Amino acid sequence: MSIVTGDAPGSLAERRREAAELRETARQLERAREIEETRLREAARLRATSRARRASARKLRAALRPPQAPAPKKPESLTARLVKAGAGVALAVLAIWLMAGHASGDSIVALLRFWVFGLTLPGFILWRLASPFRHNLIEDVAAGSLVGVAILLLVYMGVAPLGLQQWAWLWAAPVLMAGAAVPRWRRRVLSKVERPIHPVTAWLIVAACALPLYGTGRYRNLLPAPYTDARSNSPDMAFHQALSASAKYDFPLQAPYVNGEQMDYHYFWHQFTAATSWATGIDLTDLVYTIGWVPLLIAGTALIFALTDRLAPSSHWAGPLAIAVASIGGTVSAYPQGSLLSEGLMNYIWGSPTQNLGGALITLLALIGVDLLRGRSSPSTWVMFVVIAAAGSGSKATVLPLIICGLALVVFVRLCYGRLARSAVLIAVALGGIFAASIVVVFGMHSSGLAVKPWVTFAKIGIYPLIADPLPSGQFDHSAMWISGITACLGLILGSAGLIILTGTAARWFRDPGMIFLVGISIAGFCAMILTDQPGTSQLYFHRTAVPVIAALAAGGVWMLVFWFADKHSDLVVLASVLGGIGATAAARAIVKAGGANPFRQDDGSLHGLIAPWVWTIALLLLVAAVVTVVWKRGRHRRGRPTRIAMASFALAGMGAGLFLPVQAMAEYKPVVLAPQTDKQLLGPTRSQAAAAVWLRDHAAPGELIATNAHCASKNTLGCDARHFWISALSERHVLIEGWGYTNTLNDLVAGTGMGPNSLPFWDQPRLEENDIVFVAPTRDNLRVLREKYGVRWLYADPTQTIVSSTLNSLATLRFKASDALVYELP
Repeated sequence: MSIVTGDAPGSLAERRREAAELRETARQLERAREIEETRLREAARLRATSRARRASARKLRAALRPPQAPAPKKPESLTARLVKAGAGVALAVLAIWLMAGHASGDSIVALLRFWVFGLTLPGFILWRLASPFRHNLIEDVAAGSLVGVAILLLVYMGVAPLGLQQWAWLWAAPVLMAGAAVPRWRRRVLSKVERPIHPVTAWLIVAACALPLYGTGRYRNLLPAPYTDARSNSPDMAFHQALSASAKYDFPLQAPYVNGEQMDYHYFWHQFTAATSWATGIDLTDLVYTIGWVPLLIAGTALIFALTDRLAPSSHWAGPLAIAVASIGGTVSAYPQGSLLSEGLMNYIWGSPTQNLGGALITLLALIGVDLLRGRSSPSTWVMFVVIAAAGSGSKATVLPLIICGLALVVFVRLCYGRLARSAVLIAVALGGIFAASIVVVFGMHSSGLAVKPWVTFAKIGIYPLIADPLPSGQFDHSAMWISGITACLGLILGSAGLIILTGTAARWFRDPGMIFLVGISIAGFCAMILTDQPGTSQLYFHRTAVPVIAALAAGGVWMLVFWFADKHSDLVVLASVLGGIGATAAARAIVKAGGANPFRQDDGSLHGLIAPWVWTIALLLLVAAVVTVVWKRGRHRRGRPTRIAMASFALAGMGAGLFLPVQAMAEYKPVVLAPQTDKQLLGPTRSQAAAAVWLRDHAAPGELIATNAHCASKNTLGCDARHFWISALSERHVLIEGWGYTNTLNDLVAGTGMGPNSLPFWDQPRLEENDIVFVAPTRDNLRVLREKYGVRWLYADPTQTIVSSTLNSLATLRFKASDALVYELP
C-alpha cells in the first residue's frame, strides 16, 4: 500500500483561480465600500445643507415672529440708557423750538403738560394692560399717546349731548388712580421691556422723526404768524378752525359759517382739538396752526418704527428708513422741470390735520391687527382694537375701508390654502359694523362727491398739465393721462423699491397673515386712489392713508434680502446704498439740466424729454448697486450672492433717491417773501380784521348769531371762491352766511351738476339777499328781518368786500371800529 502526498496539478490551478476570484471579490467589495462611503458622505452633506437651510428658515421665521417668551437678556448699561435718553431730549428740544416760532411759552407748557398727564400716561397704562408684550419703550409711549387721544375724543363726543364738553379730560383721573392703586396692574405697567432698542437705533429714529418735524415746522415759522398778513392765508386751515370752534359748543357738529348747515364730515380731529382747548385753555389758533400738530406727528411717525419692527425685528435701520420714506420720501422725481405725485407725510400733515390723526390711527390699527392675526394677543387686545377702530372711523373716511380690505385679502389667501381665517373674519365683521354706523352717524350718507372714475386721478396730478392738449373743461387728453400715470407710478415704485422685493419673496410671507394684511391695505390704498375721483382730489387720501404701511413693507422687504448676507458690517451696505441713491438722483437731475430741461410740449405739439431723465436716474441707481456689490464682495469673508446684494442695494438706493428733493428743499429754507396782493390771491384777514373777530369771541355769547357781508376769499372774473371761514373761526360763533364752500349742500351740487364749486352761487338766494342788503342799504325793516327772522345779534362789516352804508351808525350800535372792519350790535 502506497501513500501519495502533495497536490495534483489540476488541483493547484483550481486553487489559483479561487485565489484570483477572492482577490477580485475583495476588490469589488472595496469599490462597493468606497461607493457606499461616498454615498453616505453625500447624504450627510445634503442633510447638513438641509439642516442649515431649515435653521436659516427658522431663524427668519423667529425673527419675523418672535417667541412669546423671549430669553432674558443682560440688563442695559447706564451709558446705553443715557445715550437713548439724550436722543429723546434732542427731539423734545427740536419740537419745543419749532413750536415757539409763533406760539407763547404758556401755550407750549400747557399743551405738553396735557399730552403727558392727560393723554400719554393714562393711554400708556391702558396700552400695557391690553398688550401681552413689552416690545420697547418707543412703541409703548407712542401707542399709549394715541390710545389716550382715541379715548378722549370718544368720551368728548359721549358727554357733548349733555353739555359737559369742558370736563371730558377728567376721564384720565380714574385710569391714573386705578393704575397706581391696583397692585397687579401696577406691576404690569411698570414691567421692563422685552427688547430694548439699541442706542444707535434710538438716534436714527430721532433723526428720521426730525425730518418731517423740521421740514414742516421750520417752513411755517418762516411765514408770517397766523392772521397777521392777508396775503398769507390758508382757507383750509380756517375751515378746520371753524369746525373746531363748532365742536366746542355744538352737537352734532355744524358748519358755523352757514348757520343751520349740519356738517357730515370726518370731524373727530375737530372734537379732539376742542377737547384739548377746553382742557388747556389754549387758543384754537395756536392749536390748529402752530403747535397742535406736533405731538400727533411725533407719535404717528414713531409708530411707523413699531410697525416695521414687526416685520424686521431688532433691525437698526429698517424702522428709521421706513419713517424717512413715509414722512418725506416715497417718490423719485426725475424731471427738473416738473414734479410728480409727492405722498410723503410732510406734504399734508399740516394742511390736512384730519390726515395727521387718521394716518397715526391706521398705523396703530395695523400694528394691533398684525398681532391679532398672528395670534399674539389677549382678550383685552381685541377690546383695544375695537376702541381704536371706533376712533378711526370718523378721524378720516379712508381708515376703516383700507383696514377691511386688508382683512379681506387675508381671508381670500387663507381660503386658497383651504383654511378659514376666523380671526380676520371676526375683525372684519366688527369693523364693518362700525363703518356702517359711521356712514350713517358721522357722514350722514354723503359721499362728498366721491365716485368711481378710473384713471381720472392721473389727469389731476404729476406732469399732465405740462403735456396735455388744451381741451374744454371736463374732457381729458387720454394719451397724456397714460403718460402721467406711468411716470407717477414709476416714481412711486422707485421711491418704495422694497415692495419689488416682496413680490419675489411671496413664498416666505404668504403664510404670515400679518404680512398679507399689510399688503392688502397697501393695494387697497393705491387702487382706490386711481379708480375713484372727487371734486377736490380727495381720492389721493386713500393712498396717503396707506403710506405708513407701504413704507413699513418697503423697509421690511429690503431687510428680508439683507438678512441673507447680514453680518456686523452689513449696515454699511444700507448706509452706502441710501446715500448713493441720494447722490445718483442729484447727478441725474444735474445731467438733465445741463442738457437743457426744456418744456415737454413743443410748439408743434410733440413731446420731448420724457424718457431720458428716467434712463439717467435708473442707470445711476444701477451703478450705485454695482459699486456697492463689488466693494462688499471684495471684503474678506463677505457673505451673500452678488445678485442678492445688488438687488438690495438697488432697492435701498431707490428709496434713498426719494429723499433727495425734500432734503434739498429743507437745506435751502429762507425767509418767505410774499408776492404783492392781487385779486387772484386767496386773501385772509389783516391784523385789524382778525382783531375784530376775536373781539366778537370775547363779547358775544356762544349762542348769538353774526351776519357779515364777507363771503369770498377771492372774487374776480373766474367767480367767487366761497372759502371764507375766518370770521366764524376766530369769533367761535355762528355766522348767518359767511362762505359756503366745503358744505355738504355744495358738494352735492358739484357732484350733481359737474360744475366747479367757484361757479356755483349760494343755493338760498333770498336769504343771501336779505343778509347783504343790510350792509349796502340798511333800514329798520331789513334789520328787523335779520333780528327776528334769523336771530342775528351782531354785524361784521368788511368795507373791502362791499360798500358799507354809513346809515348803519344810526340804526345799530358801533362796538368795534377799524379801517377795514366794523362790528355793530343790533338792538
